[in-house]
Amino acid sequence: MRIEQAIDTIYNGLVSENSVPVKLRTYKKLDIEQLDQVRKALDFALEYYKNKSSIPKKIAISMVDIYGAFSFKKGYFDDKTLMELEDIGIELQKIALRLFSG
Repeated sequence: MRIEQAIDTIYNGLVSENSVPVKLRTYKKLDIEQLDQVRKALDFALEYYKNKSSIPKKIAISMVDIYGAFSFKKGYFDDKTLMELEDIGIELQKIALRLFSG
């Protein structure tokens, strides 16, 4: 994977009109495949930017309020799905903290 590809995968998976959070907000089921691609791209970006003092804006934009992107009111989904989405939001938030802290 090239870093440009990783950045696009992260952005498209978390921010674009066809992103995982947008799909969820339009009552579509969780796109596990797309989410897994985002996770792999984030792992790649973490390694790539490990010793760098900054990251691209496109990644930063993707990670702003990432927990909130996976947080839904009770009743939006069944309780099991809500817990799963909350766990995903927490996981991505931890990755964001690692990215931003260098």
